[in-house]
Amino acid sequence: MQFSKISKLAMGLILAPGLTGAEDQAIDLVEMSAFPVYAGSFLQGSAPTGQLSDRMAREVRVDMQSRGGVRYQTDISIRGGIFEGTGLSVGGLALFDPQTGHYFSEIPLDPSFFAGAKLLTGVENGIRGFNSTAGTIDWTWAPISAGGNAWFRLGTNSWYGAGIRQSGKAGSGSYEIGLTHEQGDGSIEYADFEMSRISARFEQELGVGTLRLFGGYVDKFYGWPRMYTGFPLNETDHYAVSLLGWQWETGNQSNGSFHRIGGYWRQVDDDYEYTRESPNTFFEHKTEVLSLQGDGIVTLNTTRLIYRWALVKDEILRSTSLVHGPFSEREYGEGAVLAVQDFETDWGEWSAYGGFGIDTSSEDSTVGMPQIGLSASGVSDGAFWKTYLEYSETSQVPGYTVLNSRTSGLFGGNPNLGRELAQTIEAGISYQMESVLAKLVLFQRRDIGLVDWVYASDTPSSRQAAPVDIDVRGLEGLLRWELDSTALEFGFSLLDKDEGYSESGIDASYYALNYARQRLLLTVEQQLTDEMVLRVEGEYREHPDNTLRTGGDEALLTHMELIWNNFLSEGWALSLRGTNLGKEDFQSIPGTPAPGREGFMTLSYRW
Repeated sequence: MQFSKISKLAMGLILAPGLTGAEDQAIDLVEMSAFPVYAGSFLQGSAPTGQLSDRMAREVRVDMQSRGGVRYQTDISIRGGIFEGTGLSVGGLALFDPQTGHYFSEIPLDPSFFAGAKLLTGVENGIRGFNSTAGTIDWTWAPISAGGNAWFRLGTNSWYGAGIRQSGKAGSGSYEIGLTHEQGDGSIEYADFEMSRISARFEQELGVGTLRLFGGYVDKFYGWPRMYTGFPLNETDHYAVSLLGWQWETGNQSNGSFHRIGGYWRQVDDDYEYTRESPNTFFEHKTEVLSLQGDGIVTLNTTRLIYRWALVKDEILRSTSLVHGPFSEREYGEGAVLAVQDFETDWGEWSAYGGFGIDTSSEDSTVGMPQIGLSASGVSDGAFWKTYLEYSETSQVPGYTVLNSRTSGLFGGNPNLGRELAQTIEAGISYQMESVLAKLVLFQRRDIGLVDWVYASDTPSSRQAAPVDIDVRGLEGLLRWELDSTALEFGFSLLDKDEGYSESGIDASYYALNYARQRLLLTVEQQLTDEMVLRVEGEYREHPDNTLRTGGDEALLTHMELIWNNFLSEGWALSLRGTNLGKEDFQSIPGTPAPGREGFMTLSYRW
């Protein structure tokens, strides 16, 4: 791997953000692939978040590559993968967007509905993920308890927003509903935005299990210069996302007997303008997804069987540009089973696991994917430790923006591209003792036929979908330490890639080769008083050279937040937060301008 000078590393260690915990949920780092996330603080009482993507920004293995910030469009990259290699689930129910992975992060549900998340990589992604090669973020439902909260936020650049959430009993069941609205002018010119969302969920005991109904709707508009094209254009995007779903579950995952089944309907209505001064109908789309899924655990003596299946159907209901491919609807099937054998030895508790997954589609090939691993855990000198080694295979198929766009032009597609494969081997160790938590993971992933978007100097007004084989090697680490009134978290990731494109004449990559070769994250929280917390964050990152990126390939970002709980009386809280204090202009997506410095004041009340 290539690493920068020690002086740069030292600076990153001092000024970088770390991983955060979930509100009202203890941090659990025993599972190697599990992480709790919550933007703003890993302590309770931080400012309410406007949307789920806020809560993904504090994990070193998850890179939020944003076009303007979390209120805009944000690509989610896991372990150096691209946005379409990432999966998202709610309560184990895998969501899907057939048009493009750019909209994966748009989950129209209130963030308070979820206690935290798990990052599924390796075998867990092979068994529990859907159409994802690098990893899956699975949001876990929070218990519904009576009460609620309201908040009001003011910020720089005419930013203002408000939200309210209420939960309680409804007959013999429980409900929760949330409403949010935010808007502002943005931190640079032509970067205005507006977002409104309503969402709700309901839970009712039904038979021997629990029935959950949920749904949400978000309407979102934003502008950002050079947003998708990287060209000197004032682009805008306006879309509405609708989601209705249900889930029934019985048993308990911790005791080895658990089953759930569910489904959803998701619709995205999108209107993209590559120049806001001259709006047209060239890029308008409406897509629909229907899905039925199930998973569970069956225990037979000392053997556990983990299973999952999913049926998905999508359709392009309307499009002005995605009309050049061989089909406009597709059906998907997935099934996987993993056997886990536990046994005890003098050297701790061991688990050997192995299984198989099958992915198929009505328009693509069918593949089988082996999963195998070995883990051990125990207690030594009062400390809990766990280590593991595993190999997994995953696959996905390209979306309609790749397959059905014109073969040349502003977004050049390729209808001949097929199923993408990934082979991952990883090993890790974790350690937990009193106030210290530590984790270290080493992995290598081979992406075969990964669909990238690339730039060629002989056709400068176009980006083109192109396949590439890439070997990705990475080292990831986390250290969390608490002492009296101080909490510290340090996370780092080191990545290296060897790529081989099947086509010549490629001068730059928008996504596959846009990754942080080094990423160092540090968060320090200091309890100033019983009610006041100061939080300091920083991030250092260094990317490979990219001819599309103007400015440097390194960034040093700093943020700060002061949280005053019980501000006026019990239940009131005041948060003052500043982001990008150094006005770092690093382009997280090559050619797309970075957001500027921003400040926010949030007043909230919880009852």
